Amino acid sequence: MWKPEWEAACNHTATCGLTGSAAFFSSIPGSFVMVNGPLWCYFYAMKYVDDLDETARNRFYCTQPGQESLVYGTEKDLVKGFEMIQQMGKFDRVFIQSNCSISLVGDDVAGIAASQDLPWPVYAADSGGLKGDFAKGYQQAFLRVMDEMKPLSTVKHTVNVLGLSLSDLKGKENALEIKRLLEMSGLTVNAIPGAGSTWEEIMNMPSVELNIVVRPELSEKAAKRMETDFHVPYIETGLPAGTEVTMKWLEKIKEILPSMNLSKAAKEAADLKRHLTHLGGGMQSLWGQLWFDEILVSAWPSDASAIAETVRGEWADTGKLIVHQQEPSEMKIPAADIIRTVRADDAEINEDYKEWQGGLLLASSHETTRLGRLGKKARFIPVFRPVYEEMLADATPLYGFAGAARLFERVFNAGIAEKRKD
Repeated sequence: MWKPEWEAACNHTATCGLTGSAAFFSSIPGSFVMVNGPLWCYFYAMKYVDDLDETARNRFYCTQPGQESLVYGTEKDLVKGFEMIQQMGKFDRVFIQSNCSISLVGDDVAGIAASQDLPWPVYAADSGGLKGDFAKGYQQAFLRVMDEMKPLSTVKHTVNVLGLSLSDLKGKENALEIKRLLEMSGLTVNAIPGAGSTWEEIMNMPSVELNIVVRPELSEKAAKRMETDFHVPYIETGLPAGTEVTMKWLEKIKEILPSMNLSKAAKEAADLKRHLTHLGGGMQSLWGQLWFDEILVSAWPSDASAIAETVRGEWADTGKLIVHQQEPSEMKIPAADIIRTVRADDAEINEDYKEWQGGLLLASSHETTRLGRLGKKARFIPVFRPVYEEMLADATPLYGFAGAARLFERVFNAGIAEKRKD
């Protein structure tokens, strides 16, 4: 791994591969995650997941192997871990994740588990920074689970949604809203792996008519493999945001599944747009056009694209819109004036911060901190983790029609504050 990618876990928004794998594995009800590595890796992954899932800490364990384990192997540590898990409660399956240093030892984790006559199946994966960042860890976990799938007969009008995670900002809420939109349009959502789907639902994934990939950066490899192994086609849609982008998102899926009925969605979109236009018109009569000198969006490429297109396309104008993608992507973002990729374009990204003169920041606390160190200010709306400046406790998603009014409200209020110079 080249040096800038290794540094990603500490210097950028993305976390390490072990955290991404843990987020995917722990999202499956009845699962238990055992980190075969030091306490630092365990606490980081567990806390990242636990911040949005209060049950996570009850389903994590750390082997804490000593120095001698790096020489003689971690079998004793693993056996002790199996004993502890059996004392902690009843679980359906256990996922063992070896961190960077333990991966180099080369233990046959699956073989060790098989020799122990355990009451649940054990699945092993090597992860950590040497295996990449969150996205790569998530993909690795997804592909490992796919090893257990079998071919199934196709069930019409059923879909899977790929690329969501309970560890996303508003992850659970986004998954529920996307499911609602699809079911309102006449489809049955079989599974949303990574966002709370059961093991049975995930194993049933080969039966669907279509895989809907909302974040290729997290799930494109899995979609391609399902197409090859199980002949399930997929479509890369990105994420639905606002009213217009959400309707275009549904229409794109309907091109593949023409049996969809979008009448209810179209009415909801029209009613919502009429309502927001009315509210916005009243406020613009007091404050003028919604304008920001600059807008900076920093998130996964799919998130950044949906948010940028919605904010600039539906609500606000700006002199310059910059997108900082947290993963490499060939995704087109017409609303953006500048698109950069973290780790690949770090020098240019640094210049964007130095030249920042104020405006709207849709990003995470990494970006607010970086601007703060330069003595610069921004109107901040959190759309990506981590978020330290605000408590986000309600059940409103970021995406779909349910998230449109909240995002509109936040953007408009940021514009008012900018004009007042609050």
